[in-house]
Amino acid sequence: MFQTFSVALAAILAVVCIAGVGLFFRRTGRLTHEAEQPLLRLTVDLLLPCLIIDRVLKTDAFSNPQNLWLPPLLGFGLVAVGILLGLGVCLLSKKLNGMETWKQRRTFAGCVGNYNYGFVPIPLVIAMFPNDDRLLGVLFVQNLGVELAVWTIILFTILGKVDGKSLRQVVNAPSIAIVLSVSLNLLGNSRFIPEAFHEHVAPRFDFLLQAIHLLGAAGIPLSILLIGAIFADHFHRKEMGERLPSMLKIAFWAISIRLAVMPMLFIALAVWLPCTDEIKKVLVVHGAAGPAIFTMALAKHYGGDSKTAFDTIFMNSLFSIITLPIWMAIGLWLIG
Repeated sequence: MFQTFSVALAAILAVVCIAGVGLFFRRTGRLTHEAEQPLLRLTVDLLLPCLIIDRVLKTDAFSNPQNLWLPPLLGFGLVAVGILLGLGVCLLSKKLNGMETWKQRRTFAGCVGNYNYGFVPIPLVIAMFPNDDRLLGVLFVQNLGVELAVWTIILFTILGKVDGKSLRQVVNAPSIAIVLSVSLNLLGNSRFIPEAFHEHVAPRFDFLLQAIHLLGAAGIPLSILLIGAIFADHFHRKEMGERLPSMLKIAFWAISIRLAVMPMLFIALAVWLPCTDEIKKVLVVHGAAGPAIFTMALAKHYGGDSKTAFDTIFMNSLFSIITLPIWMAIGLWLIG
């Protein structure tokens, strides 16, 4: 258990260090706003899809059908539970939750409902379970369910209405990469592909797979650098000091839900659900990972309250540095 804690702590501190570099480069003008959007599009549209394809094509995790249908359901359902808990806090008075308007309350519920399903869990799994392509494959499939939740119920919560345009965002490069790579994986391992193809044709495309591997390796570091830059944009001491009382109330409820209640739920499911070892480990990793920083950008772009989004996620992310290795150690110990 202590060894798991040590490895998880080292992994999260490595992520924090890279994010710190991103924050420093933003503050010193080396990573400008003009450069951020092209780099973000490069990461989302090319590097992360390459990482998904690289890992999913290699795994044999999908020989068990449960690893295909259950993770997306868990990904979507657990986001919905987080949102419901957030909306419950929103029903409290301003004196208790620190939020005046329903715009703030909707933003809080959307931000606290979404958990970090990519930027932290992926490097965490790579660090703690090196070369375990089965686990990464299941992680990416569960992320598909979270992606669907992000562009539907989370976005609808922040907007306060159902917006049909957001549904188109579900069809994005990472989602396409997951569906494509899983389909190719299943096809390649099926009896319909002759052995001669694997022996004489497939090796001729090794150069392409190597290129995809190299591109995918750059996806996570660049993503974390951009996270640091996003935090730098919202970190203004004077402004934070002025709204400190409400910020602390919002942070208290966000931390209670995202770093206490939800990890216990994730770990309880990992312990009691009759599912594969990969699904159990993914539940532990996702439960421990803390809030999704990407929701800050989502709230800003779709008319949510940017300050409430920052208040919900910033302190939550800081405390997750402490809680993540603890929950990882407890969860992995309980599932054996």
